[in-house]
Amino acid sequence: MAVQAESEREGLRERKKRQTRDTIIRTALELFDRQGFAATTIPEIAEAANVSPRTVSTYFQAKEDLVFPDSSQMFDRLEVMLAARGADGTTADTLRRWFAEELPRLETEHAALARRVIQNDEHLIAYFAGHRVRGEEIIARSIAEDLSAEPDELEPRLASAATLAIFGVLDSLKKDKSDCEEHSPADALELLDRALVFVDAGIRALRDTAR
Repeated sequence: MAVQAESEREGLRERKKRQTRDTIIRTALELFDRQGFAATTIPEIAEAANVSPRTVSTYFQAKEDLVFPDSSQMFDRLEVMLAARGADGTTADTLRRWFAEELPRLETEHAALARRVIQNDEHLIAYFAGHRVRGEEIIARSIAEDLSAEPDELEPRLASAATLAIFGVLDSLKKDKSDCEEHSPADALELLDRALVFVDAGIRALRDTAR
């Protein structure tokens, strides 16, 4: 019984931590959206979230992390999936599965608000570019394995950049939809499938040319 009680206390603590983290993120994004990222301070966020500034800094080392709270973990998951894809799995196939798993996190109200905050701030756009560079490096290494090439060779780099560009196009298409049109996860996956056909075909063509 003592072990069970301790486990329940640990579970409660973890839930409270997640709730606190989510509250801080939501509050910060709402303030960034209203006031602008640069004009909003950590003490303002803490006061609005009913926590101390130290608590905010404990959960988020930099103010930018409030806008990109899960980007690093998202690419961690991609890296793990690509490493485990096996000899018969392609980079494109794995990217499709990864995107399908990540899509529920990318379709939340908070994620949409974060995208709007990023689009309205040049500093955040540049900060996001750093995450994109990491994504390109992960994908380039995987494509290089598909091609039996080195990650810094031209072909893997080009294919990696083209692959990540797909996600920017998908986001633009979502923004271009009128308010009366609904955008479903199935729509996003269908668009991604169509785009990955071109990427995968290009990778296969490069592989065949190298033989």
